[in-house]
Amino acid sequence: MTPDKLRCTPSFLSLLLAFIPLFASAQGVPPPASLADYVFSSPPGWTATQYPDGLVLMSPMSATNERCVMTLWPMRPAGANLLNDANMIFREVYKTYELRNMTVRGTPLPSSLVRGTSGQGWNYVIVRRGIAPPGSPESRLGFVLVAKLSDRLAAISGVSRDPLVSTCMGELGYNAWPRFFYSLEFRNWTSTDQGATLRTKIVGVWTAATATAGDQFTFAPNGRYGGAAAAQQYNRISSTEILRTTQAYAGTGAYSLRGSTITLTPDGGRPETGFVRVEEESRDEGRNWAEALYLLRTSAVDGKEYELRYTKR
Repeated sequence: MTPDKLRCTPSFLSLLLAFIPLFASAQGVPPPASLADYVFSSPPGWTATQYPDGLVLMSPMSATNERCVMTLWPMRPAGANLLNDANMIFREVYKTYELRNMTVRGTPLPSSLVRGTSGQGWNYVIVRRGIAPPGSPESRLGFVLVAKLSDRLAAISGVSRDPLVSTCMGELGYNAWPRFFYSLEFRNWTSTDQGATLRTKIVGVWTAATATAGDQFTFAPNGRYGGAAAAQQYNRISSTEILRTTQAYAGTGAYSLRGSTITLTPDGGRPETGFVRVEEESRDEGRNWAEALYLLRTSAVDGKEYELRYTKR
């Protein structure tokens, strides 16, 4: 079965149903009060259904017959280790499903761990792994995000097709996650502006390269930004030697941060506002971590939002 002709088979439908809270049939039971502590903006076109033990967000059916699902779970007491909490909840949510490391196309579907701090100051961990109903070839990417709010733990789970082909949480197509994440807040949580902390994290040279775009930013400690060429020059002095010259960095504009919001003001140009976060990601179950910067901006060409992932040089 080719990806563009993937149908909602019974196994896939059961996979979707796994993300609807377990006690959805218990009508008339009021939802836990802690569900009201989630504050967010639903992705455009997604439906929200309140159940007694969770809130389910579901995307519309795409042209490739895909539906993404996110479930917001009631708050629970936080443990001593956020990564352990995330792994425990992942096992709990997907306990009836098998782990998978390959897509339906026979390509790798690697697991990953992500950790970071939001613009409001709460720490979070994300666990992503391939999953499928027992015996089914239709693997999907399942994830769990946990956020530590003092002694409470918020938990959000979700499922989509693998990132290379997903139309609602994909790397090449549309991705609803960044805008949802940046909108996410919690009642009964005192926000602390992380702009100053984030500023120290983004200093350096960051490069992005995808199948459709390439970009580079150099953020300086003095609040200036520009391209890497403004900071360094490379000159070949022989067949085996290259001279690297580091120059005084002036930049091509100024940047400022407030929470997760970044404002880029080019010299002599109009300010542009976007969203930024710095995360650490591990592809080997936490043995090694690598920094990544994500920048969400609005295209001047088509007016659509897009996010690029940058790695540090």
